Amino acid sequence: MFMAVDAQQQLVNALDADRQGHYFCPGCSTSVYLKRGSVVTPHFAHNSLTDCHVFSEGETAEHLRGKQQLAAWFAANGYTVKLEAALPTLHQRPDILVKRASQPPIALEFQCSPLSLERLVERTQGYWQNGYRVLWLLGSPYQHHLKLHGKAIKFIQHYSQWGCYLLFWQVQTATLRLVYQLLTVDTESLSYQERVFGLHQGTVDELLQFSPPLAVSPRSTNSVQQYYQQLMLARLRQTPNFRELQTYCYQRGGTLAQLPAWVVSQRPQVPVLQRPYLVWYLHVFGCLLTWTGTISATELTTLVWEQLQPLLTRHACIRHPGTLHRQLVAKLIALLAQQRVLIWQNNKWSLNRQQLCWQNG
Repeated sequence: MFMAVDAQQQLVNALDADRQGHYFCPGCSTSVYLKRGSVVTPHFAHNSLTDCHVFSEGETAEHLRGKQQLAAWFAANGYTVKLEAALPTLHQRPDILVKRASQPPIALEFQCSPLSLERLVERTQGYWQNGYRVLWLLGSPYQHHLKLHGKAIKFIQHYSQWGCYLLFWQVQTATLRLVYQLLTVDTESLSYQERVFGLHQGTVDELLQFSPPLAVSPRSTNSVQQYYQQLMLARLRQTPNFRELQTYCYQRGGTLAQLPAWVVSQRPQVPVLQRPYLVWYLHVFGCLLTWTGTISATELTTLVWEQLQPLLTRHACIRHPGTLHRQLVAKLIALLAQQRVLIWQNNKWSLNRQQLCWQNG
């Protein structure tokens, strides 16, 4: 940590501390000592291992240096910057607290060590509930092998201008890597775009005002065919997840190979489901197969949402997940209308049985 309390109960920055002074942790009040050298970034550390709930032991050189770089970047862009600022109502100290003019303060958390989902939810919601914005920036342990079920994914945030995104701070170059428009096509790897900002290549304002086009291209015919092949190979190998889907199909009179084309999503989707989007679409198909008569707009929205809800991941860092969920529901209903699975007549939906049946295969 960079800040400690001296014998006069004054906060002291490690950069200004006297080696001979006596210092205490602002979080747990136990004794700490100054670490300073030609290689080591000046900081305070606890004299003994202690159960400090505010500051974690063993801050890496990357974490210490990254906090200094982030503080310098925001300060150079006109923000008031506080390292490890005390937030008594939260019992938390963000790595850096920044504020400018009348804007709400932003807590910057540079995460280089493992963090449980429960603790991530607790800290993030603590900031939100007390009027703070929060940005999670990830260090090098999170930057390798960005995968759909990788350890970085729980830090996904959402912003209308960027879609689903992750932020990485790269200490070696003092740059922020924005990975935005994160998308997935079920069994395929994540796709995304990226842009770099930092101390020497872009301002904080340029980052916050960055508004790229977010057009999404549908999958190619070859991609859809490859996905079908993957489904069949999974069935032959008796992969548990797909065996479950095949059983679901059998119970309703068909097989995975006989699914209507619209059930296999042909557009990349935001990575917020625990299971493939195929599971959601298949369950909606299964429900509509057994629906009798017409269906009202409210009934359809409820049906689609009820099939989606159990599949959602826990969104620790998405401020308004309900907005994102409503967008997903609306997109699927629009697809059902576009594919003429449903036809709007007399203020209600009629089911088109030609699109709601198993295909020959």
